[in-house]
Amino acid sequence: MISLAALAAAGAGSCAVLAVGEWRQLHVEHRLEVGSGSADGRWRRSRSAVGRLTASTAPGDLAGLIEAAGAPGAYSANEVMGVKLMLAAVGMVLALLAAAATTSGRASLLVIGAPAVGFLLPDLLLRRRAATRRRLLESELPDLADRILLATRAGLPLGRSLSGAAEHGRGLLAQELGRAGARVKLGVSRAEALGQLERRCPLPEVAALVAAIARADRYGVALEPTLAALASGARADNQRRISERAQGAAPKIQLIVALLLVPAALCCVAAGMIAGLGGS
Repeated sequence: MISLAALAAAGAGSCAVLAVGEWRQLHVEHRLEVGSGSADGRWRRSRSAVGRLTASTAPGDLAGLIEAAGAPGAYSANEVMGVKLMLAAVGMVLALLAAAATTSGRASLLVIGAPAVGFLLPDLLLRRRAATRRRLLESELPDLADRILLATRAGLPLGRSLSGAAEHGRGLLAQELGRAGARVKLGVSRAEALGQLERRCPLPEVAALVAAIARADRYGVALEPTLAALASGARADNQRRISERAQGAAPKIQLIVALLLVPAALCCVAAGMIAGLGGS
C-alpha cells in the first residue's frame, strides 16, 4: 500500500510540474488579451492547458462522441481527456486515503475501482446525453423533412427551404439545422456545415438527408422523392418505436397489479372475514 501511495504521489508531482509550466506559458501568451483576468478567461486557459497536456492521449472516437452529445461546454476531445485523467487521479488519491484509514481486505478493490470510475464517468455522461439527443432527433425528423419538402414543392431554392424549415421548426433538429445555416452565412461551405450537422446528429436519416442535399447541389438531382421517402420512413419508424414502448409497458403494468393491487384487495377481503368471524 505504501508503494502504491508513493507511486501515486510521484505521478501527481510530475503532472503538477508539467501543469505549472504549461500554465506559465499560456499566461505569457494571453496576458495582453482583454478580460484575461476574468474567471471565464482563467477557466478557458486552464482547459487549454489540460487539453495540450493530454493531446496525444485522446482516442479518435472521443471527438465523435462529443459531437453526438452536442459538444456540451464547447469542450474539445483533448480537454475531455484531461478531465478524465484528473478524475482518475482524484479517485486514486481518495481511494488511497480511504485504504490507509481501513484495514479491510477490500481496500485493493477500492484502489482499482475508484480511478476507473472517475476515468469512465465523462464517457457515461456523454453517452447518456447522446442517447437523449438521439431520441429527440428521431421524433423531430418527420416534421422537419415535411417542412423542407413543402418548401421545395413551393418552388423555393434549396438554401431558402433549409433556412425556412430551421426558422419555423421546433426542437433540437431545427436548432441544429439553423446552426448549419448560420455557419454557411459566415462563409463556411454548405458541404462542411452539413458534414458537421451529420456528426452532431448521427442518424441514418440525417446522413441520407445530407447526401441528398449534396447530390442536389452537385448534380441538380430532384430532392422531392428523397424527402418524401425520408419523411414517410421516419414517421413509420416513430410509430414502430411507440408501439414497442407500449408493448414494453404492459408487463410493467401487470407487475404493478400483481404486487400492489391484488395484495391490497386480498387484505380488504381478509379484513372483512376477520371482522365477520369476530362478530360471530
